[in-house]
Amino acid sequence: MNWETVKIKNDQRGRTMPYASVGFGRLSLSTAACELIDNLESYTCVEMLKAIEGGETLIGVRFLEDKDRTVDSLPIKRRVVNERIVGGIDIMNKGTMQELFGDIGVQNKVTRMSVKKDPDLNNVLIVSKE
Repeated sequence: MNWETVKIKNDQRGRTMPYASVGFGRLSLSTAACELIDNLESYTCVEMLKAIEGGETLIGVRFLEDKDRTVDSLPIKRRVVNERIVGGIDIMNKGTMQELFGDIGVQNKVTRMSVKKDPDLNNVLIVSKE
C-alpha cells in the first residue's frame, strides 16, 4: 500500500488552533489556547467573566496570580503526565459551568469552542461558540 500523510490545516481546530472543551462540569483549554497568555506559569487561578456583544454571549477567563485571588476565583488544574506538566489546563466547577454554558457545561460529553485573546487585556481569553 502507498500511504500518504494527511496534512493538518491551520484553519481547522487541531494541534495549533486555540480551543476550549466544555463539558463534565469543567472548561479545558488546549495547549495552543494557553500559549496565548504570557507567563501562564505565574497564574494560579481564574475568574470567569460574562459579556454580551452583538447579541452573542461571550465567556471570559481572567487569569490571576495567587496574590490577586478573590472569593470568586477558581483554581487552575495543570495537566500532569508521568509526573511532568504538559500543555493545557482545566478549570472545574460544575455549578459555574452550568450557569455559564447551560446544559453544555455539565453534559457527559465535551463541546469544542473557539478561544481568542482579549485585544484589550493581556490576561483574559474569550471563549465563544464560533
